[in-house]
Amino acid sequence: MELAYQIIVSALVTLLLVSLFMFILYKIRQFRTNREVRTVYYNSISRIWLGIMMLSFGLNSIIQFGTAVSYIVGIIFILIGAYNIWYFNKARKKFKGNLPIEEKAWEEFEKNKGRNK
Repeated sequence: MELAYQIIVSALVTLLLVSLFMFILYKIRQFRTNREVRTVYYNSISRIWLGIMMLSFGLNSIIQFGTAVSYIVGIIFILIGAYNIWYFNKARKKFKGNLPIEEKAWEEFEKNKGRNK
């Protein structure tokens, strides 16, 4: 039983750190791009990773600390994290469909920009 507990806690902490890294990665991508739809798309992906991080933090606090306060805080984090994942996954799907349209418009803009020089 002790080994299973250690594996679960280690997996949750690893998931927490990976999701933090991915959140930072997509936030950097969001700030580095100059395309509007791609910016919103990267923002939605980063918010999904933030939701995963909150969810894993909530589960970790419930598993590691057995107090009533940790259960309340953990449930709040789980609910907010699950809502973030659900809502921003819908946003990601919406903006993913607009990426080819933006790419085509961007290519046309670059072509016209080259002609005007």
